Amino acid sequence: MPPIPYIFEVPNQRKEHIAIRNNIGPGRAWRAPSHHGAAVITMGAFNDLAAKLSMDPLDLWRKNLEITGRLKETYREELAIAAELMDWKRKWHPRGQHRSGSLARGLGLSMHLWGGRGHASNCDLTIHPDGSVGIKIGSQDLGTGTRTVISMVAAETLGLPVKAINLQIGDSQFPASGVSGGSSSVGGVSASTRRAAVEARDALFSKVAPVLNVPPDQLECVNGTVGAKNDPNKSLTWKQACSKLGVIPITVRGRNRDTGTPPDLTGSGDGRVQMAEVEVDIETGVVSLQKMVAVQDSGLIIDLKTAESQVLGALIMGISYALFEEKVMDQTTGRMLNANMQFYRLAGLADIPELVVHFMTGKGYDERGVIGLGEPPVISPGGAISTAVANAIGVTVPFLPLTPHRVLDALAQKEVHDASL
Repeated sequence: MPPIPYIFEVPNQRKEHIAIRNNIGPGRAWRAPSHHGAAVITMGAFNDLAAKLSMDPLDLWRKNLEITGRLKETYREELAIAAELMDWKRKWHPRGQHRSGSLARGLGLSMHLWGGRGHASNCDLTIHPDGSVGIKIGSQDLGTGTRTVISMVAAETLGLPVKAINLQIGDSQFPASGVSGGSSSVGGVSASTRRAAVEARDALFSKVAPVLNVPPDQLECVNGTVGAKNDPNKSLTWKQACSKLGVIPITVRGRNRDTGTPPDLTGSGDGRVQMAEVEVDIETGVVSLQKMVAVQDSGLIIDLKTAESQVLGALIMGISYALFEEKVMDQTTGRMLNANMQFYRLAGLADIPELVVHFMTGKGYDERGVIGLGEPPVISPGGAISTAVANAIGVTVPFLPLTPHRVLDALAQKEVHDASL
């Protein structure tokens, strides 16, 4: 059952869930399974309520943040930032009241949450006497920047450039690390890598301290040197420092045990807000995205560029499932009729609007540690886009994707309903 009502911990509720078997094959997990459906349902209901109350839905969301639990202040901050980035207060209008000819514009919003705690992970890091640094970790990179994250964490800890790290992943002979699921990779591998790098660095300090006549806890690695924190005259280059190891390299295994107890380097439980602006042609039913805003809480951001890329990719995936992606089934045989990329529609370049991404960083966020990012940004596009369409045309389209015929059907039913009043 989808987690509904989503986000809001509504008191005095009763709900019933009925599963219906269909001859369409078994269900499979997609990014953030069941969360996007829950967001569409819950945000749609709140949006309908706001329309009945003749309220700006942003105001209704804000009035009910107390029942979002521990993330209420996060959502409050994010809603304010998203509204500013979208210019919500200037653009918003009551349902169906912004039309130019056959074109209607609308705004919508959605909120979501996710876990994202890092999985169990083991990392072997070796500092060699010649100054080279090697890492072995049984993780994998599906194109989400795992290699970049591991290398950056090790390089920053050791005061070296990223290119100085020799990273090996993707082999079952390497120390075990978790699967790529649940947005848990970045937290797991960054935590185990950080622990391995810190322990290896400290072991190197103990070898260098007698040479520099400085206590190990007063040494630091910065810009390719190892030296005293408060005395630049007492330092060695990285290679000179590593030569003090003799012929025996330092190898340390760092672990993230996924216990959730201190001293944990990975956090869990984040809230995010997204807004969408759409234009709908009420004669053809075609929905066009004009702008999307995503305000993200992901704890400590390791690499802003790759983090932003993940959100942009998720927004594009969200546009696809909200407007285009659909299995067309034969009602007699139960076979999928569009089971190839010629007829299974995905968003193309012309379907992608202006995408704005903002990360919540700084005090109150960074100290929570690294929180997984891959899945959560794909949750809210459906809720934000569907409520924007409702704002534009004056009626909720109760199904995704928001294909032209469904938009036109909703408009036709609205006309029948209005005529009967």
